[in-house]
Amino acid sequence: MALASKTTNPIQEGVRYLSGSRTGTRTAADFTITLGFTPTHIRVTNLTDRIEALQIVNSVLDSGSNVKGLLQIADGTTTYVDTGITLDDSEKSFTVDVSTVDLETANDDVIWEAWG
Repeated sequence: MALASKTTNPIQEGVRYLSGSRTGTRTAADFTITLGFTPTHIRVTNLTDRIEALQIVNSVLDSGSNVKGLLQIADGTTTYVDTGITLDDSEKSFTVDVSTVDLETANDDVIWEAWG
């Protein structure tokens, strides 16, 4: 008799999840979020401009010049590009470079989510 095995999906299982928002009157600026765990997926969504970036954290995909993720813009077009989301050296926080794909412009409402 074969043994059954279970494959878990961290996103479905909700092993670790953290989210937050940035809102109010301000000038767009790069920002760093400290999580306390190593994320496997990071999503940053500019609600005002309808731009969403999903960074899948993977040592092979995130090496050298290949730090890319999925970017969806307001018209629904999705591309695989540099999103400006990078995992910091501690691997417990990430930084968003807002100049890369306009994930935040002045006074925009932005939400971020991380799964680990």
